Amino acid sequence: MREHETIRGYLDAVQAQIRWKQARPVLAQELERHLEDQRDAFVQDGKSPEEAEQLATADMGDPVALGMELDRVHRPKPQWGLLGLTLAIACTGAVLRVTLTAGWTDGSIGLAQTVLALSLGSAALLGMYFLDVSRLARYAGIVYLAALVAGVLASYLSPVQMNVPYYARYVVSLYPVAYTFLLYRLRQKGWKGFILAIAGELALGAVCIMIPYLQSFFALLVIGFVLLLCAVCQDWFNVPRKATLCSVLALGAGALAFFVYLWFIRSSKVRLQIALHPELDPLNRGYMGVQVKKVLNAAQWLGEGVLDTSVLPFQRFLPNAATDMLPTTIVYRLGWLPYLLLLAVLAALLGWLLIRGLKQTHQLGRMLVLAVTLTLGIQALFSVVLNTGFVFWSAHLPFVVGNLHTILDMALVGLTLSVFRGSSILRDEPIPASIPRKRIRIHIRIEYQ
Repeated sequence: MREHETIRGYLDAVQAQIRWKQARPVLAQELERHLEDQRDAFVQDGKSPEEAEQLATADMGDPVALGMELDRVHRPKPQWGLLGLTLAIACTGAVLRVTLTAGWTDGSIGLAQTVLALSLGSAALLGMYFLDVSRLARYAGIVYLAALVAGVLASYLSPVQMNVPYYARYVVSLYPVAYTFLLYRLRQKGWKGFILAIAGELALGAVCIMIPYLQSFFALLVIGFVLLLCAVCQDWFNVPRKATLCSVLALGAGALAFFVYLWFIRSSKVRLQIALHPELDPLNRGYMGVQVKKVLNAAQWLGEGVLDTSVLPFQRFLPNAATDMLPTTIVYRLGWLPYLLLLAVLAALLGWLLIRGLKQTHQLGRMLVLAVTLTLGIQALFSVVLNTGFVFWSAHLPFVVGNLHTILDMALVGLTLSVFRGSSILRDEPIPASIPRKRIRIHIRIEYQ
């Protein structure tokens, strides 16, 4: 029997024509399944196994021609536009961080540190871009557990800055993505899977509270609620949809009430009042908000503002002017128009990602893009609120503020682009069949005498 007349030989001949290595095992698996079905059909018609394989491969056609056709259809889809836009925003942020803080005696951003962060961020972007998402799908549960453990370890081992473990806050910012993997792992698990999905989000939230880092806790609540709601609407758990929807809505309301208690009542009853009206406490908790509003009132549409900094340098007048408040620095030094243009470009990137992501047929890929865009979108929203004088908590503008933040942001975008790049070969992992339970029947016979 010639080699290509056997299923294994036929598959090898087909794969030899496919240049995209990631596509080979996926396409070979689908083709093998089809050939085996054809072979089994011929066996049922009375053919021998060897003859059945020959007939099955013969019906499929020439393996070289088929392989060349599959190679033509299944190619990686380059995402040069989104890659270029992401790199452009990150480079713009790096230039702004260095140039706007140049000459400051304190708080200036070092050129070498920024270049290193941009280089690592670009490497993370490209590394995640060429990542095979289907491999992550096979280890979805392990990805979730690794993120949970990393958060716990970081909360204990990280150096503490401003009462928060430094590296832990970066780890927990990735929790919405980790939660997506858990939801994917729990597909078709019924009520057990639904309950475990809720418990999984509570575990991640507990780490955020333990740190404590309320910004990530709030983002996790919102994004986790949206992801769980989408999973229920897509019938991931294979349970009555109406009951689960009501459960998710009730849990969302309860989580929001708990957050309000945890933040406003337990932390400070006047926190919201001070955030909305910082002038009530201008020398203490409202100082940051008062200073931001003074700077913004002195800003112009284009060009540097007219704030008097002869007595107090700008970087001292505005706390955190080189970090969380860098957007306010951009507004004052360059004007409102460049800042709004930067926000528009960032919104265009996130909108582009979201629209493309919702069109994906791969379940995990679609949910990953949703998790990433919501994570970056909420971060951007928090930064805009903070830099308009409403100081609730610290926040960074994605790709613009922070070196390590930029690396993580670029890695997240790279993950979404890997979904788009491999969309033609991404397949949802088959759900392992549950082991049938054996029923033992016991017959008791009672005889009366």
